[in-house]
Amino acid sequence: MIRRLRRVDRTRFKTLTFPHLEFLFNMALKYTGKKYDAEDIVQETMYRAYGNFHQLRDEDKCRQWLFAILRTTFLKEKRSFIRRPILDDGSGYLKHLTDESADSLAVLLEKKMDREDIQYVLERLTEKHKSPIILYYMEDMTYQEIADFLEIPIGTVMSRLARAKKQMKKELLKKFAAKEKKSKIVLLSTLLFQEVLR
Repeated sequence: MIRRLRRVDRTRFKTLTFPHLEFLFNMALKYTGKKYDAEDIVQETMYRAYGNFHQLRDEDKCRQWLFAILRTTFLKEKRSFIRRPILDDGSGYLKHLTDESADSLAVLLEKKMDREDIQYVLERLTEKHKSPIILYYMEDMTYQEIADFLEIPIGTVMSRLARAKKQMKKELLKKFAAKEKKSKIVLLSTLLFQEVLR
């Protein structure tokens, strides 16, 4: 491995891979939901890409090659990411609370909860359904671009997107039903508590 690392043309590696770092980070963030885990995956992806740079056959497909490495890295590390506690999501939403022009606290927290709900549902999708959803909705790729990128037929892209949307809808409805049930229980217990105090 060390011999291969020494033989890599660093300038060529940088020229081909660095323009895709933002894309890799965004994809890793969508997969993990946590900034620090996304940074870890991107770092590991770049390390593996550097070590296997000789395997890149077509420079025009560097982005797809890096994404394949990122996806493989995520799948290998998936269990450890799920078990890690959320310490700080890195979104920086709290710094806006003192800003006069920022939305109210309730609106900011609602936006954060919406993002958390979407991330929760994305985490429940299988990787083969998660990738097309992320590429379509968050990277604004067309069906054909996704098919080329993932090297699968366009019909498969369409069916995976349809299944993923159906699964996401089902998971969100379950989550909202559970939230509504909890809020009714809290409301009922609050009313009962107020009755007891009278």
